[in-house]
Amino acid sequence: MESSSKPEAVEQDLAQEEKLLSIETPWVSRYEFLLSKGYRLRSRYRPDWKASWLDKPGTSPIDCEDSITSSREHHLDAERISDGRPVFLKHVPRTSPEIEIGRFLFSEELRKDPRNHACPVLDVLEDDNDPENVITVTPLLRPVKAPLPGSIKECVEVIEQTLEGLVFLHQHKIAHRDCALPNIMMDGRALFPKSWHPQGTYTFPNGQPMRNLHPSRTSVGGVRYYFVDFGISSRDQEKTVGFDGQVRAPELSSDVPYDPYKLDIYILGKAYERLFITDMRGADFVKLLIEYMTPEEPEERPSAAEALLRFQEMKKSLTWRTLTERTFRNNKPTETRRQKMIADFRYRISSLWWSAKPKQPPPAFT
Repeated sequence: MESSSKPEAVEQDLAQEEKLLSIETPWVSRYEFLLSKGYRLRSRYRPDWKASWLDKPGTSPIDCEDSITSSREHHLDAERISDGRPVFLKHVPRTSPEIEIGRFLFSEELRKDPRNHACPVLDVLEDDNDPENVITVTPLLRPVKAPLPGSIKECVEVIEQTLEGLVFLHQHKIAHRDCALPNIMMDGRALFPKSWHPQGTYTFPNGQPMRNLHPSRTSVGGVRYYFVDFGISSRDQEKTVGFDGQVRAPELSSDVPYDPYKLDIYILGKAYERLFITDMRGADFVKLLIEYMTPEEPEERPSAAEALLRFQEMKKSLTWRTLTERTFRNNKPTETRRQKMIADFRYRISSLWWSAKPKQPPPAFT
C-alpha cells in the first residue's frame, strides 16, 4: 500500500496561504445555491471563510482540514445534508452527453440490473444564474489503484466486473470512448468504513493522514467497480470521429469515422495492461486477454461479449491456489523464498477465514 500522506495539493505553498486558489473561487459563488438544493460544501468554500489556523498560534496550515485545496476546477466534493453522505460534484455544460446518458443509465429499470457498472448520477442541479451549465451529483468513489488488488482473485473481479459493465453499455448502444484506467473507480465504503477525504485518498475526512492501513478487498467480501466520466460518450452511433480521450488508439481520427465499440475494447485492454502489468507484478495471467483485446486493426478485436466469454473460459482454469496468490506493486522489494512461503500461507489461511464469514455489501447508491 502507498505510504500515507496529505494530498499533494496541501504540500504546495499556495495551500498554506489564507486565500483560495483561482480554480476554487467559482465554487464560493455556488455555495448558497448548493445549500438550497441540499448539498453543503466544506468550510473552505463558505463565503465568509477565514483560515482556521489564523486563530491558532503556532498551528501549521497543513494540520488543518480547511487548508486542503481542490486540484480540479470543475470538480468538488460536498455533503448531502439529508443523510450526511459525501458526494462528488461536477460542473459541466448542459449539452454534455453525460447528462442524458447518466439519467438513462440510472433510470429505475436499468439501475436494478447488476451488470450496470456506470457510476450513478444521483442528481442534476440546474441554476437559473448559470443557464449554460449544470452540476451533476454522483457518489464519492475511490481510484481502482487505491489500494491495488492484492491477489489474483481480486484482479479477476476487476476484469470480470468491468467487462460485464462494458457488455451492458454496448447492449444499450452506449460507447464510453474513454474507459481508461483513471475512469475506472470503486466503491470504497467497505474498505474504509471511516471514509476518506475527497481530496486525499489516504487522508481521513478530518484531514489527518491514514497510517498503517492495509485494507483487503477479499476481507470485506469484494468491492464494486464503476465506469465514470461519460463526457465524450456516444449513444446509438455505429461510427464516430474525434481524438478526445486519454488513450491514443490507432484508429482515432477527426475525419475518418471509426467504430466506438471496438475503440472501447482497445482502451479497456490498455487499462488492464497499465494496471496489472505496468503497475503490478504477479498478474501475468491477464496478458493473453490484453493481446486479444488490443490488436492495431479494430476489425481484429473482439466484441465486449466475446471478450467477457474468453475471460470466463480463462477463469475456469484458475485453481484456488492460483486465485489466492498475492500480487504486488511493481516497486515493492522482492521477498525471499522463505518470506514468500510464510506470507502466502498466512494469506491463504486468512482467505479461508474470510470466505467462511461472508460480508454484506454496502447498500446501493440512491
